[in-house]
Amino acid sequence: MSKKEILYRDMSLNFRSQNVDKREITLSFSSETPYKRFFGPEILCHDEGAVDLGRLQDIGVLLFNHDSSQVLGKVINANLDEKTHRCIATVEFDTDALSEEIYQKVLSGTLKGVSVGYVVDVWEEVATGVKSSNGRFSGPCNVATKWTPYEISIASVPADASVGIGRSMEKGGEEMSKNELDGIINKAIENERFRVAEISKMCRNFSMPSEEIDGYVKSGKTVDEVRKIILEKKMSENTPSNIIVGNDEGTKFRHAAVDGLSLRAGLQVKSPTEGAQDFRHISLMDLAKECCLREGQNVNHYGREDIIRRALTGAGAFPDILSSVANKSMAQAYISAPTTFQLWTSKGSNTDFKKSSRYRLSETDDLQLIPESGEFKSSTVAESAITTDVQTYGRAFSLSRKAIINDDLGALKQIPARYGASARRLINHLVYKSLEDNKVIDKVALFHKTHANLGEGTLSIESLGKAKAAMAKQTNIKGKEKLNIQPAFLIVPVELEVLATQLVSSTVDPTKQNATPNPFANKLTVVADPELTDSKAWYLAAAPGLYPSVEVTYLNGVEKPKIESQILFDSLGIQWRIYMDFGVNILDFRGLYKSTGM
Repeated sequence: MSKKEILYRDMSLNFRSQNVDKREITLSFSSETPYKRFFGPEILCHDEGAVDLGRLQDIGVLLFNHDSSQVLGKVINANLDEKTHRCIATVEFDTDALSEEIYQKVLSGTLKGVSVGYVVDVWEEVATGVKSSNGRFSGPCNVATKWTPYEISIASVPADASVGIGRSMEKGGEEMSKNELDGIINKAIENERFRVAEISKMCRNFSMPSEEIDGYVKSGKTVDEVRKIILEKKMSENTPSNIIVGNDEGTKFRHAAVDGLSLRAGLQVKSPTEGAQDFRHISLMDLAKECCLREGQNVNHYGREDIIRRALTGAGAFPDILSSVANKSMAQAYISAPTTFQLWTSKGSNTDFKKSSRYRLSETDDLQLIPESGEFKSSTVAESAITTDVQTYGRAFSLSRKAIINDDLGALKQIPARYGASARRLINHLVYKSLEDNKVIDKVALFHKTHANLGEGTLSIESLGKAKAAMAKQTNIKGKEKLNIQPAFLIVPVELEVLATQLVSSTVDPTKQNATPNPFANKLTVVADPELTDSKAWYLAAAPGLYPSVEVTYLNGVEKPKIESQILFDSLGIQWRIYMDFGVNILDFRGLYKSTGM
């Protein structure tokens, strides 16, 4: 977790109950009363789940004036009273001299203040005239929706909200403005966050125990001092320093945030990373803020524009998380797009954008009878080549800072998804366009009488029989060997889908009155696609594994689009470009047959 600033607030010490024999007092230590900070009114939310009392329950102590060296006792229990929106604790005073003195002053009413030290994990910034997310607070205010009490103190002089932060101070005879003071304080906090983050990172890289890391942090050691300590320690051990590069906290955070945001967007996540549920309901603004905090940037009280700017610039986690979700949305939409080309086309791979050749060998000559003492005669095998190539197709789209501030998760999900589906539909379109364009192969149109793969006739058992026979009679390159190609797919426009399904599903010929057997029953797979514009023409195709005809060629075998991102300087958002490298190539006419349907 990011190191967060410890805040304090005070209230009057009102006993709920007391047990003199056990030296116990039950008191209220927090409420929802607005507390004036330099950044405006602060409210501690006391809804169910807003307050983490685990620390107080486990190791909670009672201090005097927040001084860790003046421990007065312990916290017996701490509870949230949801009706009164207060936190209640029972504390027990120790019996040493200091504790006894303070205990008696509390009983007598001399000491009347109680204070709590706490850390805020999640803020909700409520603008003027706007209600908070729970509908109970009106802006302007900052609501701590997730916060953790660290300790309870008996306060001798309750803090005045007008003292310290937010109040003018003197500097060399001049008055220091609130903005100047805020700048000094924020800079000090950022420096402290950087110190803690760097020390923790160095120590983790050298597998140092957490208690040792905490010791360096609490003792106030600088980054250089800790670096020197680590170096001296490793030199004394006289062993190589193995830096562990693994699934550190930053990586775990990114994976959990990506999976959580994906779940919130309605994407499929097979095995969500541990902690993903914590990010399932977080807004994009809160996620941007959390990323900044984890990177040592104190942005708790910055405006939304400043938070977005800091979250998007540099090598932070926020752009990477958004890009990962966009890529996941694109990939799932690409796979789910309703296309049919993949059913009957083959796949190919080119290593670059140059034209690549696919070679086809002819049949061999027949074996000849060799008489006694006869001579073996040589034979040749002819070959022909078909060239394939790959092209790049792409588009750019962006997510503006306005969409992030407005928590427009739909844009993050839907835009990449639409482009992902569009990429797959483009392949589908080009595949069927290659059939209808009837491009030239082997110096003749793909479907031509010369190729013996073009016929006539409406879709029927009879016309299917003629088409099947024509495919079986196709010959190899030399024209001698009959290939006996068997059709596996019946490709039709959507207007013929019902008729085609009836023809290949019926056990009898549906065009005959008697029970004439249907030779095509369950022998062909019907593929109907709206990209076919001729409502009458239909096609047969062989299985791509046995006799490929149309190949979808990918660059280096990558079968889905890629997404790359960059930060927009002029409009402060994220721009993505989606692109895909592929080509649709005709390999051979022999595995295809077309009927004009007339």
